[in-house]
Amino acid sequence: MTAALPLRLTTAPFWARLAAVAGGAGVMALASQAAIPMQPVPLTLQTLALFVLAAVLGGSLTLRAVLIWLTAAALGAPVLADGEGGAAALFGPAQGYLFGMAVAGALAGHAAARRQDVAGLFAIFLVGHAVVLAVGWLGLLERLPPREAFVAGVLPFLPGAALKSLAAAGLVRLVALALARHAALRADA
Repeated sequence: MTAALPLRLTTAPFWARLAAVAGGAGVMALASQAAIPMQPVPLTLQTLALFVLAAVLGGSLTLRAVLIWLTAAALGAPVLADGEGGAAALFGPAQGYLFGMAVAGALAGHAAARRQDVAGLFAIFLVGHAVVLAVGWLGLLERLPPREAFVAGVLPFLPGAALKSLAAAGLVRLVALALARHAALRADA
């Protein structure tokens, strides 16, 4: 027995949806702080968090959470990698990756509602990473030639994308099992 993900929050009270979105934005801010400095952008746990949120909250609420996180960054809150915030950080070398996360989170959330097995989630999250990396690469083109942008801004992130996709799929399955256990205990009570 497994609980259905994403959580069914569309009929939940406004405050519950608001809490889910705010919590998702907070998770993205925390995941941003786990960063390994690289050039042109750091390696973070942002996409791991993004895809867990997408599967748990669904595409619409994940998109809102990412947009709140990016808005906080634009307003100067230190919610991006290395505690950065402000327009310069938001529209710097990472701009494509950051905005790609909004698109990838929404798409992955909608797709994950249909596939909840580890292999299916892994594939969805790999495609999501491809979206983030492609939009990130496009963002780098105003600073670097295409080949250099690919070598610096895509290739080094491919192994991490695979590992984070697998980790996110496993975490989502653990969340689903925990929710199912909780539901079973409540039904027995």
